[in-house]
Amino acid sequence: MRRFPTLARLAAAPAPEVEEAIRVGGLAGAKAKAILSALRRLEEERGAYTLDFLAGMPLVQARGYLTSFHGVGVKTANVVLLFSFRRDAFPVDTHILRVAKRLGLVPRNATLARAALLLEPRVPAGEHASLHLNMIRLGREICRPRNPRHPECPLLPVCPEGTRSMKAAPGAPRR
Repeated sequence: MRRFPTLARLAAAPAPEVEEAIRVGGLAGAKAKAILSALRRLEEERGAYTLDFLAGMPLVQARGYLTSFHGVGVKTANVVLLFSFRRDAFPVDTHILRVAKRLGLVPRNATLARAALLLEPRVPAGEHASLHLNMIRLGREICRPRNPRHPECPLLPVCPEGTRSMKAAPGAPRR
């Protein structure tokens, strides 16, 4: 934002300058192209660099519009809808996907996008942001990819994988 304080300045910037400004986030080349392409499209279609019109669209339609942009998947669309528009969208990242699979909330072969669409309607209205953030934290700190900390997990009593693991561990405490 310091380098390009307005969307108009960002849209007018050469791709290498945008790449340099966002390099710290990784995949700068692809992201710069996607950002500049999205801004061009918004200007052509809407005459302005805004997504405010999404606020009045049904959630499914708004998500469909966002995912029609190159480089925007269901997760990114849901992040925009949840945090920018306070819509009941549910972004699923790798941490949430791991937790949901271990809890048996989604099939073991579910993708990020499929898991988001399966979980989203099951979340009570208005709870999508807090559940999203709490599941990420749980996945990072306790339900880790390797060496999950099952004994510390507050969801152990309802977690099939954690329960199996605790029973199989030699000397595991009984609950």
